[in-house]
Amino acid sequence: MKLLGTNAAARIRAAALTAWSEPLSRGYVALLAVCAVWSMTGGVGLGEGGWLIRSIAVVLTMPWFLVVHLLLAVTQLDFWLLGYNFYFESPAWLFEPLWALYCLTAGLLNARLLARVSRSTREAGSAPWWVPMFALAFFAGLFALWHA
Repeated sequence: MKLLGTNAAARIRAAALTAWSEPLSRGYVALLAVCAVWSMTGGVGLGEGGWLIRSIAVVLTMPWFLVVHLLLAVTQLDFWLLGYNFYFESPAWLFEPLWALYCLTAGLLNARLLARVSRSTREAGSAPWWVPMFALAFFAGLFALWHA
């Protein structure tokens, strides 16, 4: 009989190995980890809480951030159930562990996607610079739209 967490841990480990298999996805994970930890220490009050670092982390996880933001904005579940809006009325340090979990999950999913796309385009015979340049242009465009 398998434990419930054993299968999930194996799937997470396999996803992490896939995400770490390509140089592009390794660079993405490293950049996101630095930005997430830096912005988290700023949110807790241990360091500088600059807008640029958190914005870069948000943009690097943008597709998932939009899903989470729209879900919270549309449902307003906390306000409907409790009459209290946790996001606006709670201290920032309360959400930093959730921020770390979100960045870990979204970063793993995006890095895994980048690794698969990079590997498949390389196997298809495309130029090796195509995927990194497209990824850089995509995230730069998202950053420009985010701050326009």
